[in-house]
Amino acid sequence: MPAEPRITLLGPQREPHLADVVRSLELEGCRFATITAGWQDREGEDEVLNAELGGNTVNLRLWRLLQQLWEADPELEAADRRRRQVLTEMQELYVLGLQKAAEALREIRARESRDERVMQMASDDILAIMRDMDDRHRKRVEEVHLEFYATHEPEHRPAVVEARFLVGRRIADCDAVVIPGGHVGVLLGSLHIANLAPALAAPTPETADDPDPAPTLYRPIIAWGAGAMALTERVVLFYDDAVVAPGVSEVLMDGLALTRGLVALPNATARLEVKDRRRMAVLAQRCDPRLPLLLDPGAQVTLTAGGEVPTGARVVDHDGTIVRHDREARAAGKVGHDPRAEESGEAREATG
Repeated sequence: MPAEPRITLLGPQREPHLADVVRSLELEGCRFATITAGWQDREGEDEVLNAELGGNTVNLRLWRLLQQLWEADPELEAADRRRRQVLTEMQELYVLGLQKAAEALREIRARESRDERVMQMASDDILAIMRDMDDRHRKRVEEVHLEFYATHEPEHRPAVVEARFLVGRRIADCDAVVIPGGHVGVLLGSLHIANLAPALAAPTPETADDPDPAPTLYRPIIAWGAGAMALTERVVLFYDDAVVAPGVSEVLMDGLALTRGLVALPNATARLEVKDRRRMAVLAQRCDPRLPLLLDPGAQVTLTAGGEVPTGARVVDHDGTIVRHDREARAAGKVGHDPRAEESGEAREATG
């Protein structure tokens, strides 16, 4: 097993290649903790996952554990239900505002401009409004979560204490962690109630050069879909098909923040109009300074030791183009374009 644990983010696993990933990361023979809470009541249907990992797995069963906690502590369950109701309404109203802003942006850009500078200023104003809405919403969601934990103190409730001890003991016996997709909100809620973040990584001391370093991992983590999103600093939901979704990208909440400087976009090419550069530019600029990282079928992106996007990974540039990330160029304030990334939908391996 590699001496320095890293996070590896994958594309969709509908056609699994997890066994190949395990071999490439030199994790064969390891014992894996799996977290399938995002699958909810299908959490235990993990036969394919177990086979891909060589059979030596321990499913933490966080979804089932959560249901047991609610049964053991009805007061906490009722408080959590109220929290989710508040968050649902907040999300709905925030998205309603975003849709109006996105509609205004489309109308502005559809006008025949008499002065391009004026058009650009108006577009920039709408984008600034959307970024402000994103940030305000994220902070308000965080406040709701903080209020819940401060008021009801799950860490002092016997059922939660027992559950956290059980999960911590299980994960301590494993060499690596695998987190598939599913419902990202349910997954994050389960991770937080179980207090998994401290079991996955330890705080890294700040330095003058890096005042906000990524936590230091205890063991390698492989994730995709909602699992990849949950590990990041900020979870962004996206789907450009307005028939099945709002048609505008939306911030959901903070993730576990085990990564730095990226927004995970699972199966992005299938869910976004990637050839619409204007639309993609809006997404990239709303994510800025974080890089929108495309995790399409076949993708395997091993982050740097600091949890950052490595050179070679497919990202959305500020102007809406799909490019290969160049860490040195970006650090110097430049952009490293790779024409192959724009011409092909292939997801090639990138490692830190």
